[in-house]
Amino acid sequence: ITAILSLWVAIPLGYLLSRYHFIGKIIIDTILDIPIVLPPLVIGLSLLILFQTPPGRMIEKVIPVTYAIPSVILAQFAVACAFAVRTMRVTFDQIPVRREQVALTLGCSRSQAFWRVVLPDSRRGIVAAGTLAWARALGEFGPILVFSGATRMKTEVLPTSVFLELSVGNLEAAVAVSLLMVLAAVAVLLLVRLCGME
Repeated sequence: ITAILSLWVAIPLGYLLSRYHFIGKIIIDTILDIPIVLPPLVIGLSLLILFQTPPGRMIEKVIPVTYAIPSVILAQFAVACAFAVRTMRVTFDQIPVRREQVALTLGCSRSQAFWRVVLPDSRRGIVAAGTLAWARALGEFGPILVFSGATRMKTEVLPTSVFLELSVGNLEAAVAVSLLMVLAAVAVLLLVRLCGME
C-alpha cells in the first residue's frame, strides 16, 4: 500500500518538479529532503505530535490512526515517498522534452501528451521508484516503533519483528527474519539495476 501511495504522489510531483519552474519549487524540494535526512525516530515523533494537534485529533475520531495499521502505512509513506519522488524526478529529467513538444504540435493536449508519450517512456523509472519505495517501507523501523508501536500481530512489521524477537532472547527467529530482509534488499537492488540499464 505504501509503495502504491508513494507512486501515486511521486509521478505527478516528480513531473512537476522536472518540467516546471515556479515560485516555491525550492521549498517543496527542501521539504522532500527532510524525511531523507531526519533521524527516523524524529519522523515518528513528528507524526505522533501531528496527531495530537486539533486537525490530527479530528482525523483520529473518524479513523483510528495512532498505534493502528494506518499509522504503519503513514510512517512508511513519510520516508518512502521522498525516495520515489526523487527517482521519478530523475526519470522525467532524462526524458527529452522534445517528444512531448512534438505530441503537442500534433494536436495532443498537455494531459494526452503526458499519458501517451511521457508516462510510457518513464515505465522503467516507475518500476524503479515503486521498488525503492517498497524496499524503503519494508526496512522502516524508527518511525513505526514511535508512531505505531510494536504490538504483535497488530502493528508488527519485519523490522519490529526482529526487535521483538531480540527483546525476548529468540536469536534464531531474529536471524531468520533478518535473512528475509537481506534477500528482499538484494532482490530490490538487482531489480533497480536492471531497470536502470538501457
